[in-house]
Amino acid sequence: MSMNFEFHSEGFEKHSCQGRREGEWLIFECTECSYVRKWNQETNEMNVDDRGDENALHSGMFEPVGLQMSKLNPN
Repeated sequence: MSMNFEFHSEGFEKHSCQGRREGEWLIFECTECSYVRKWNQETNEMNVDDRGDENALHSGMFEPVGLQMSKLNPN
């Protein structure tokens, strides 16, 4: 039995976050508002320091130094 979930984002802006590493923490900051999320990969602790724009959906990724995601070919 498969389950499909569909999320509608109508009425929400979409903001993209920049990710960086500081020690054990990955920090994602929005380039359009004051949103900041911190994630500790070791402990799986997650904190939102600033919620930013409440009408925005935030997404982002962390690319380690030296890794060129755009050059990776999964095929």
